[in-house]
Amino acid sequence: MYDRTFGTEWDDLSREEAVERAFALGVAAGVDSARPEELDRVLEAFPGSYDQSIVELAYDEGRTKALEAKAKRDDSDDEAVWRSLVDGAGEPRESPVPAALPGAIRELTLTDGPREGPPSSLDLPSMLRK
Repeated sequence: MYDRTFGTEWDDLSREEAVERAFALGVAAGVDSARPEELDRVLEAFPGSYDQSIVELAYDEGRTKALEAKAKRDDSDDEAVWRSLVDGAGEPRESPVPAALPGAIRELTLTDGPREGPPSSLDLPSMLRK
């Protein structure tokens, strides 16, 4: 499934591609088609521990989702589980990164606009309001 969708002939990966591949490798592992050597290659593409941990989290998320989907199905059709989690183009049907990252990292507000009104540190405490 993984080989058919992604192939293994790559030299360079962006972080996004690595996360997508790691998620798909996790799904493949969850349906008894593990590819540990390919996961090692994806991890080796990023020397930094931060990037490697994100890739590992995406892998774990894919594996967890596959095991959950497989447990919910009566027929245990591995191909159907794969198709429910990874589309034909190789992209996860749900974003693996937000699901895999802890809340503090996921909920960064750098892209949010400025808040309206005074900062919360200048608000009156609730006990002083009528």
